[in-house]
Amino acid sequence: MKSFLVWTILAASLMPALAAAEVYTWTDANGNKVYSDQPPPSVNARRMNVRAQPAPQSSAPQAEKKAEKKTDSKTVASDNAAITAANAKIKEQNCKSAQTNLSTLQLNGRIRMPGSTALATDAQRNELIRQAQKDVQTWCAK
Repeated sequence: MKSFLVWTILAASLMPALAAAEVYTWTDANGNKVYSDQPPPSVNARRMNVRAQPAPQSSAPQAEKKAEKKTDSKTVASDNAAITAANAKIKEQNCKSAQTNLSTLQLNGRIRMPGSTALATDAQRNELIRQAQKDVQTWCAK
């Protein structure tokens, strides 16, 4: 399965180059399927047809295309508005969380280190407070 995925990705990335190239396939001594642009001299390789197909012609009138673009731009605009609102809500939540963390660090003299049961030294506590102040500036700045 892994080799199939590798070959698929390889084939997809080389599609433009393969459009004008000849490709041969054969099975090697280990039973693996091999693809190459040159056939081996001692093996019966099969030539594959890998010519690129021409792109289909568009028959939609220009008016329909313009209407579709307007609809797409309205959809994009509404999606952007929804994303902006969601980001504002998340920023507000992060601001409240940062303010709560800073308040907790400033009001409590004894603080446990995150992920540990050890108490923070004064230097560690001051560093945690400095980081919490930085977080408040980041999330609560207008």
